[in-house]
Amino acid sequence: MYAIKIFHGYLTVTGARTRDKSSALTYTCKKEAERFADKIGGRVKKIG
Repeated sequence: MYAIKIFHGYLTVTGARTRDKSSALTYTCKKEAERFADKIGGRVKKIG
């Protein structure tokens, strides 16, 4: 599972930022997560 990190938190499904990993938007494919992270200026981190 991969999540998108922005600032000191994670991107949620609603587009907000949270520090809670359990409510973060997760991806199963790293390439998809990287593609979206590049658009919004975030980075991808492996979680779980």
